[in-house]
Amino acid sequence: MPVTIGPFNTSDDSPEVDMDKVSKYEYFLNEVLRSDLKTTLERRDELYNQVAQYMELQTVLEKVGGAMNADGNSKLKTKVDIGSNFYVQAEIPDLKTVTVDVGCGIWLPMSSEDAIAFCEKKVSFLNSRVNDLTQQELGIKAQINIVLEGLKEIQRISFPQPKPTYET
Repeated sequence: MPVTIGPFNTSDDSPEVDMDKVSKYEYFLNEVLRSDLKTTLERRDELYNQVAQYMELQTVLEKVGGAMNADGNSKLKTKVDIGSNFYVQAEIPDLKTVTVDVGCGIWLPMSSEDAIAFCEKKVSFLNSRVNDLTQQELGIKAQINIVLEGLKEIQRISFPQPKPTYET
């Protein structure tokens, strides 16, 4: 007859639980799968930050390009954040070329139109990498659930299924 202890059930007449197997599964779960999940989430967050930066650059270039075409003047006065919300006045003498970080520490001068096109392609590429990492995250979460179910089975733990409640 099963004995109820707390929220789960165990059997008294069942053979001993293999603690060596349990510790190996727990190690794999905590040290391998969860660290892989953490690394994947951190990489995805970095990509989201890069996407946000390129989208911001694209928006700024579009707005500046519209303002430049209306005035016909390629000079721009602005305020630049130097950190901690401290701003200094700046003047950009020429808006015809913009220097853009294309990756790997390489900066290239481009026209505003080329920079906007580059930003669109870069955002598309980064979003595809984000989608790949999201799929990888889902796979790791599925593996974690499988290992947790395996641990429950090895330890012979069964949680009672909640009964659905219906409101009338």
